Amino acid sequence: MEDHAVCDINVVPSNESGVQELESSMKVLTKVDLDLAYSSEKLANLHVPLVYLLAQQNDLEAMATANNYILADFIEKVLAFNLLSSILDSEVRELDSYMDNLRVDIVDARQKISSCRHLGELYSIMKGKLNDSEESLKQSRQQISEVKMQSERFQRTVLAFTHENWKTDIATDLSENAQLSNKNAMSNLRMPRQQRHNLWMLEKSLTRELYLEKKLAESRQNEEELKVKLHHTEQVSFRMEEAAEVVWGRFLEAENAAEVLQGISKELLGRLQLVHFNLNGSIQQESELKSKLQASLEELRAKDTALLKLHDILAENIKKDVELSALREKVMLLEKQLKESQLQLKNVNATNESSEEKLGEMESLVASLKESIYVAEVKAENAELKVAELTGTNMELTEEMSFLKGSATGTEKKVGSLEKQLREVEIQLQHAKASSEASQEQQNMLYAAIWDMETLIEDLKSKVSKAEIKIESTEEQCIMLSETNAELNAEITVLRDRVEYLELSLDQANNAKLASAEELNSRIKLIMDMAMQLAVERERIQNQMHVLTMEKKLLVEKIWNTEKDATECNNKDIDNKELPSFKCNPPSATSIKTSVEDVTYSLDKSFQAELHNELEDRVDEASAEAPDCDNDAGASSSVNSPTGSDTELDNVEVVEAKRLSLKSVFMVIVLISAIYLLNQEPFLVDEL
Repeated sequence: MEDHAVCDINVVPSNESGVQELESSMKVLTKVDLDLAYSSEKLANLHVPLVYLLAQQNDLEAMATANNYILADFIEKVLAFNLLSSILDSEVRELDSYMDNLRVDIVDARQKISSCRHLGELYSIMKGKLNDSEESLKQSRQQISEVKMQSERFQRTVLAFTHENWKTDIATDLSENAQLSNKNAMSNLRMPRQQRHNLWMLEKSLTRELYLEKKLAESRQNEEELKVKLHHTEQVSFRMEEAAEVVWGRFLEAENAAEVLQGISKELLGRLQLVHFNLNGSIQQESELKSKLQASLEELRAKDTALLKLHDILAENIKKDVELSALREKVMLLEKQLKESQLQLKNVNATNESSEEKLGEMESLVASLKESIYVAEVKAENAELKVAELTGTNMELTEEMSFLKGSATGTEKKVGSLEKQLREVEIQLQHAKASSEASQEQQNMLYAAIWDMETLIEDLKSKVSKAEIKIESTEEQCIMLSETNAELNAEITVLRDRVEYLELSLDQANNAKLASAEELNSRIKLIMDMAMQLAVERERIQNQMHVLTMEKKLLVEKIWNTEKDATECNNKDIDNKELPSFKCNPPSATSIKTSVEDVTYSLDKSFQAELHNELEDRVDEASAEAPDCDNDAGASSSVNSPTGSDTELDNVEVVEAKRLSLKSVFMVIVLISAIYLLNQEPFLVDEL
């Protein structure tokens, strides 16, 4: 964007310099055209005194050839002729110097136009215009040279009349005057054509000047458009920079949030590692339980991550639903824009049809105007032919008149009649000139009307072209809108498929969650039933312990009584032969205590081993029956409070140890009673 703006900035000064050069060259060309028009008009005005001087010269020559003239009138006419010829000579010299200056201006204009070669078509138009002005300058210089020669002849005639031998000089100059009169007649015949050519050249130069002014206005308009585009590009670049800054700030915020989340995740990982370390530093007997608990925790984590993913997917679905609603709104807006563009297309087509109808009417008017121009040109040509015939007859009459004047003096009456005829012919010639001028004015009016029609047609064509450009732009916009609509429809279909897939996955996840919740409820019920059974067994064991303690007290009393009886028996003199074993090994209290302690120690070890095995079996059953996954609160409580499970296991171990210790006590009592009965058998034999 910045490079484009720089390019536009570089283009604007170059366009300004080109426009300035074009304006300067246009000013020079208009000045040259105006000077040429001035010179041609002045030259046309000089032909009037030239014709008058020719007539005066003929009158003076006639008076000089005839001997019956008044000297004062002759001198007066000669002085007037001299004055007019000198005025004509001065005007011709001034016009010649003006033509020289005009030639210098044309050379300067050519040099200035040569610097505008990069303009292309405008350069060729200006060059053609300059060439036409040079051609008209050459023709006007030729006319000036002819008028200059005629003025020199007038000066000669004046000198001849002022000289003493002016009659002989006049006789010698008659032939030259005849030749000059022929030349003047030819020049008078050439004058309308030259004037028509000059008018045509002026019209051509005016059309080119208008075309150049139009081009200059277009170039100025292009310059303004470039300035507007430059301003727009600067605004767009500024807005893009602001958007880039906003995006960069959001990117930095996202990076900061990612770093914060990474720190939180690292802290959580550290805490988890500490928890794992604490768990690994626990008792070796609970290692298997911990491994199983870790497996269950990993499964819970996987399910938690799955739940989090489902929540994220739900959030994404919500966002995509919002985006879908926004896209639908955009699609509605685009459809509205399409309808508006179609209405605009219909309006533009209607305007095009009306403009085409107007163009047809204008073309018919132009055709009728061309026909009228053709008729006017035919009339002008007929009038010119009549003028040429009249001038020919005038020349014949003047020749006859001069011949009759030179041949005889008695034919004055015929000369008068011929002079009357000549005057009538001159009047007819003036009428023909007036009619030709009127026809030329009509032709000019027709040319002006045609020019106005052509400009109107060009304006209509430009409007039609602009309307076509607008139609093309609207069609392109419609194509772009249809493409974007198709893309949006494709995106909507993709998003709908994705939403359906996500809804299916969400339903599956909800179903799995419900199933896991049901399993958890069933297993919780099993655990509660087991806890109730354990409480019942605990009460039963406590009752048994109470009964056993009472029995133990009774047995201890009986044992002490038996010990007393044994001591009494030792004091008596009983036959040692019948009871050798009893005599050799009397059951003392210490031996009984040691035997009881040994038995209880061995029983404690065996029962502890059995207790450990039973605890492992029950923990395996509990872990097998425990739920694989729980809700978020249960998972967090199970993860964050492992000491609760440890305390429950300790309570179970204490209960089982109490139960086993009661069993061991009961077994000890049974063994003691058996030993006691064995020791009592000799007494019974003795009594028998």
